[in-house]
Amino acid sequence: MYIYAGIDEAGYGPMYGPLVVARCTLIIPALPHDAPPPQLWQRLSKAVCKRLSGRKGRIAVNDSKKLKTKAAGVKHLESGVLSFAGLQGEMPVDVAQWLDRVVETRHRLTNEGADGVPSLDALPWYAATDQSPWAPMPTANTADELAIARSMLATTCQRIGVEMGGFAARVFYEDELNHRLEMTRSKAAVSFMAVAAHLVDLFREHGEHHPHISVDRQSGRTRYREPLAQAFEGAAVDILGETDAYSAYRISAGSGASKRSMTVTFQTQAEESHMPTALASMAAKLTRELLMQRFNAYFANVAPDVKPTAGYGTDANRWRDEMLPNLRRAEIDHGRLRRRA
Repeated sequence: MYIYAGIDEAGYGPMYGPLVVARCTLIIPALPHDAPPPQLWQRLSKAVCKRLSGRKGRIAVNDSKKLKTKAAGVKHLESGVLSFAGLQGEMPVDVAQWLDRVVETRHRLTNEGADGVPSLDALPWYAATDQSPWAPMPTANTADELAIARSMLATTCQRIGVEMGGFAARVFYEDELNHRLEMTRSKAAVSFMAVAAHLVDLFREHGEHHPHISVDRQSGRTRYREPLAQAFEGAAVDILGETDAYSAYRISAGSGASKRSMTVTFQTQAEESHMPTALASMAAKLTRELLMQRFNAYFANVAPDVKPTAGYGTDANRWRDEMLPNLRRAEIDHGRLRRRA
């Protein structure tokens, strides 16, 4: 059995909105665990492709930045993510159900570092109310479009022998992200906390099958043995290779029949080579975009004349400058909104 997983993030650089680190796990029962990573775009080419152009009804799977367009919005992200998620059963009926299924914790930290409650009430720009319920899903596709895509994908996956192991995500909302930044002084360290948590989960769930995990490199770091050893206390972490573009490690624990191991690679543009990493990128981006839709809907009520923002760069500065007088009138502390790095 070949367990093939990928990890990627969305929202690493913006001024506003959450950081989301997601994983996707695929299972190929007939493939031995020591085989090289399979070329799944080729194997699933009847249902899946990389590019939006020439896809002829197939599902596009790629780096999320290549699939979210001004014209289509999240349509292609949603189609790909929900089609794969649907292989495991019922589709989410609204955004809240999607978050409940994939986000592994909605707890946040208070300024004192204590566990908060698993709700978004302290951040009203995300919380649902009777007047502003969670949006139904799908948000950008029709139910019929998704049913066709999922059926096509299910038929191809069954024929080729590929199963969906699931999506999972960790979301750092502004309050927890800022708190962790104060503790670590490093955004890369905060992001790696989520990566490490995903890896620990994968090792616990699938370690006996010796899974392969591809992580998209998120910063300039090229050496990961030390942080991996800290995350996997008591396990052996062996370096398989470290270069400017690619770093690989084997994590192992136990012996004999109880031995567990996992191969982890960190590389630039991992989404181009590993389908689970591309799907993780898409799931992370879709989850962030759905949360940003709530963010912008909330502030449209605060200041109807201020255009929405994606939270990045010069547009984030524009939104801040236009929104600040309205925030004061609404008695909303801008410091609770803005990320500190």
